[in-house]
Amino acid sequence: MKLLKTCTALLLLLICISPIFAEEHAAEETPPPIKKYAEFTLGGTYTDTKIVSTFGTSSTKTLRGLLKKLDTLKTDDDLAGVIFKINGVSLGWATLQEIRNKLNEFQETEKETIGYLESGGNAEYLLAATMDRVVLMPAGSLNLTGLRAEVLFYKGLLDKLDIEADMLAMGKYKSGVEPYLRDSMSDAFRESMTTLLEDLYAQLLNYIAESRDGISTEDAADLINRGPFTAEEAKQEKLVDALQYYDELIETLKAASEDEDVQVGKPGSQRQRKVPDMNSFAGLMQLLTILSPPQRAQATAENQIALIYASGAILPDIDTIFAPMSVVTPKALKKAFEKARTDDSVRAVVFRIDSPGGSALASDLIWREVMLTQRKKPVVVSMGNVAASGGYYIAMAAGTIVAQPSTLTGSIGVFGGKLNMKGLYNKAGLTKEIIARGQNATLYSDYGGFTPTERERVEKMMKTVYEDFVNKAASGRSKSFDDIDKIAQGRVWTGRQAQELGLVDELGGLDDALSIAKEQAGFGEDDKVNLIVLPKQRPFFEQLLEQMIEDTEGSIRTSGVTQPLQFASSHPILSILGKQSQHLLAWLTLFGFEDGTQVVTILPYDILIR
Repeated sequence: MKLLKTCTALLLLLICISPIFAEEHAAEETPPPIKKYAEFTLGGTYTDTKIVSTFGTSSTKTLRGLLKKLDTLKTDDDLAGVIFKINGVSLGWATLQEIRNKLNEFQETEKETIGYLESGGNAEYLLAATMDRVVLMPAGSLNLTGLRAEVLFYKGLLDKLDIEADMLAMGKYKSGVEPYLRDSMSDAFRESMTTLLEDLYAQLLNYIAESRDGISTEDAADLINRGPFTAEEAKQEKLVDALQYYDELIETLKAASEDEDVQVGKPGSQRQRKVPDMNSFAGLMQLLTILSPPQRAQATAENQIALIYASGAILPDIDTIFAPMSVVTPKALKKAFEKARTDDSVRAVVFRIDSPGGSALASDLIWREVMLTQRKKPVVVSMGNVAASGGYYIAMAAGTIVAQPSTLTGSIGVFGGKLNMKGLYNKAGLTKEIIARGQNATLYSDYGGFTPTERERVEKMMKTVYEDFVNKAASGRSKSFDDIDKIAQGRVWTGRQAQELGLVDELGGLDDALSIAKEQAGFGEDDKVNLIVLPKQRPFFEQLLEQMIEDTEGSIRTSGVTQPLQFASSHPILSILGKQSQHLLAWLTLFGFEDGTQVVTILPYDILIR
């Protein structure tokens, strides 16, 4: 009996304490809630389009692709925050503004954003400053030193080669010829560049002031004058919030959330594609697949907006698949606008332009396509880093023009001329004997400058092109010839200045232009719209086959444009000039060879904002 009572008591005790042990065991097994951070790298160059080269499409990152990824991060409800590792940014000023505007949208969410810098200059800091926190590596530096505009002058090089640039310009500020005729800026050129830089500098100060609490525009100017800064100085001046190595930043996040499992990972990581085995037939077939990626299915919905890109110098049609730089040609854009204009499912067009201009004739052919399309459906222009000279020419027939505050635009003016190569020929031991019939027969010869009557004809042609340019701008902007002529004269403006002058309608980026096009097409806010990108970047072998067919059906051509491009691009001097080489290459293509274009609308110099 006593044993029974003992067993009963033990059983009751076990029943009473079992839930306690069960609860403790359950508590031990329940994992802590997960707090996810995405690690995202911002760096390098983001272009409007990928470049198609001999081995297919390049791996260049596109701006539109970046904006899509940022939208995905912004709307991902599983993320508590994003760490942006920012380094090595190489962007045009307008592209920088577009990315910055997208990063500012994260403030509308509850996500924490952290900008991490190992070191940084103006561009990196302007991106990081949009974040809730800016963290700098303890051994890093912050190189806020202001802005500078650099123009490379080529006259000294031409003199050494005994090449004479016989050039004329139409417009007080049309300074495109100066790098080839002078070794420094004229007063008008300096005035124009100074005004540009002052406006961009004011924008830089405003961005710093609006991003950092307690820093005014006056404070920002003072800080820049005292830059660059060591990491410790940057923290003392409240330009950054913390000095930490990246692993220390991660540990700080974990320490701040003791009851949560903080996880940091890269979004959308994909396994790397293996290099094909070139010793096997299967490897060769895999290479063909890489070079000719499958095309996306064509959208069949009725609600479509066409996005047409024009990136690079505007040149006459080129009879080659490949060019040593990004170019804009009438042939490619004519097909794109005809497709958009005749396809009833396309309700509006967004024309994205990032071009310094080029051939006046080619620009006019593209202008015509824009004008014909605008008559049938809305065309909205989105300007990138630069849409000046010919870049503005092809924009002005659109119903609405959108630019970033720092977009370089305007430059309504023309210049013309040719390169006199006689000295170079003679230096190389080459001479020419010319027999001509006709007073102006040597107009296009590269073995001498213009005669007085030839110069008169070139000036007449330039004046005609300039007046046509101004008239078309006046018609597109609903202004008089005199109104446009006053602000033309070849002068370059920022997008903000251009809006004040009536050359631009709205300030904003590509997303803003798409929203305007959607509204003008009659779509509601909730309507789903399909975007088709033109011209289509076709696979390498498709383009090669088309070129072979065209050459077979007609005479096999050697283009007067293609040869200069391929010849000049291989010259070793261009590697010394770096990015400037693209502008010099475009200029040589237009002027440096017999029968080249004599009247152009282009910014042949690069304005570097660093």
